[in-house]
Amino acid sequence: MATKQRDKIIALLTESAAPMVAGEISARLDLHVTTARFHLAKLVEEGRVETTTVPTAGVGRPRVGYRMVRQAPTGALLGHLLGQLGSTTAAREHAGAEAGRLWAEQHAHPVPAADLPDPVTVAAQTLGELGFQVSNMVSAFGSHELRLCSCPLQDIARTHPEVARGIARGVIEQALAASSPALSSQYAVSVAPDPSGGNCEIVLRLAPVRRGAALP
Repeated sequence: MATKQRDKIIALLTESAAPMVAGEISARLDLHVTTARFHLAKLVEEGRVETTTVPTAGVGRPRVGYRMVRQAPTGALLGHLLGQLGSTTAAREHAGAEAGRLWAEQHAHPVPAADLPDPVTVAAQTLGELGFQVSNMVSAFGSHELRLCSCPLQDIARTHPEVARGIARGVIEQALAASSPALSSQYAVSVAPDPSGGNCEIVLRLAPVRRGAALP
């Protein structure tokens, strides 16, 4: 719910040519002004929205206005660079996965060959060291699901979600391989949904590899 309300605030501020005060935003979105201020404060903390002063119509102190943080030219440049990773979505995701493996390689945690580490522990530890926040973990029937914040990849995900998806997948594949080759061969890693539009939450799944039955 909080994410949806903040997305609506972001959309409203993006469309507005001038800064908006909390009262305007709350009225346009049918929110209590206190709720609007709470979400605005969070967006300011995240660096997505900035404050400015808005003069009053009559006598009185200027009001606090809110506007989107102006994107640096490097944001557009990053999008162009990512687009050069491949001519297709699949090619760009593959390139992202390779980059994710290299990124995770710097945070490898090998364990004794005799031990088979817990895949969820390996994944959560690596993700935490790389700046992701794991909000929930669920295991059932040999599969594991980690719900996490994609914040370290948000700038990439806004223009090329397939690259962000590949990076997250590559990170975990490398983490599992570095901890134990036997462990990496037992799990297939997938990321869903696409972290498009800077969506803060993505789901990473580790599913047991299903091997075909042996021929008679």
